[in-house]
Amino acid sequence: MATVIALLVVCLPIITLCYSCWCYASPWGICRRCAPGGKNRTCRACEGTGMRPRLGWQLFVYLRRLHHDGTR
Repeated sequence: MATVIALLVVCLPIITLCYSCWCYASPWGICRRCAPGGKNRTCRACEGTGMRPRLGWQLFVYLRRLHHDGTR
């Protein structure tokens, strides 16, 4: 059990850092609702563009706005 906890302590920050870098480098991902058929003009998730922001990027933008609004 101790090895599992040690493995999580080591791997979780590395995975988080890698995902954060990936979201910063490529903030837009393919829309899952439109992906099989291409761009769908009536898709509410991506508004017909076929691309939507990744969850990590949405979280980054939310926290950045929260910090900006709180320090004004």
